[in-house]
Amino acid sequence: MVPYGYDKPLEIFGTTFVSDIKPGKKFIKRVEKDLPLDANDISIALKLYNNLNEVVEYSEEFIAFGQNLSFDFLKRIYDMPIDMINMANIEVTCNSWAKLYAYFLTKHNIPCVISKTGIHRSVYFKSDGFLFNADGTSINNEEQDKYNIDDLTRSRLGLRPNGLRALVIDDDEVKKVNVYDLGLSLDKVTKVDYVNFEDRTNTIINNLINCKNFEVLNLEGIEDKVVNNFSLINSLLLEEDLNSVSSIAYINNLIKVLFSKEEQKHFVYIYIKEKDKNGNYKYEEVINYGKLRKHKLDYLFGMPDDLDGYNFIFRNGSIEEITKRKARNYIEKSQNMDLNIGSK
Repeated sequence: MVPYGYDKPLEIFGTTFVSDIKPGKKFIKRVEKDLPLDANDISIALKLYNNLNEVVEYSEEFIAFGQNLSFDFLKRIYDMPIDMINMANIEVTCNSWAKLYAYFLTKHNIPCVISKTGIHRSVYFKSDGFLFNADGTSINNEEQDKYNIDDLTRSRLGLRPNGLRALVIDDDEVKKVNVYDLGLSLDKVTKVDYVNFEDRTNTIINNLINCKNFEVLNLEGIEDKVVNNFSLINSLLLEEDLNSVSSIAYINNLIKVLFSKEEQKHFVYIYIKEKDKNGNYKYEEVINYGKLRKHKLDYLFGMPDDLDGYNFIFRNGSIEEITKRKARNYIEKSQNMDLNIGSK
């Protein structure tokens, strides 16, 4: 592997972060917890990356950007300054995440820039002869990893992060390699044992099935397998401390563990929004297991032609089975809601 970009000015990869504001004091203390002493820059950057991802969550309201939310409202969430971030307000977008990470790198004398691709933001910095890209909020699959989980979710599931990666030239192509796979000398407090998502999940599933307090229907037929599997998924979900955005990512990846590729072709996912008791918008999901759908992807997002078969809704932190009529009502209400939040 030949490093790429280390000999180039950082400024060609993004814009230097300059700000005289900072997040809350307790938030700073938490992100800087257990920083390695007298370590190299990459060990410090890695610890800050992992700590930041453990603290923040992706904004539920912003993730619903395709659901009739007003542009002005979204822009206010997207452009939220980092001095609004504290231990009581930990929801971020890619933009505020990148600014936060750049703040901490700069604070610890590690020069960096914020890169923009469309509306997405990530961070570049140099260390140990490599140019690194740090991206905690988007999905960065490793070659052996088929599960689409961002590092904010991974951090809560005990999985190895894969969004802090070095740029290298391999077979005449520029590729990104996980920092843990570079063979660098890392401080021991930054090292994370690799945990495979499927192995970890199968172990938990087996424990659940063997648990006397967990009831599996054990009925024959594919439909009953669907109910059994969603019962398992719900039990797994209730064991984790995840917000709605991470929960939905977790559910959709558990489906890949419990259902075959052929069975996955039966699924359609529809994102919906609801108001909580405080008037804030929540990010939820309706899942339909119906007729065999012919498409190239493992699963399909969008409104199905029909809601025959089985319908499940993720809401209020758990999954429940619902009727076709209720499923359509949730979807239509979500899509047709007059949000009237321009002044929020």
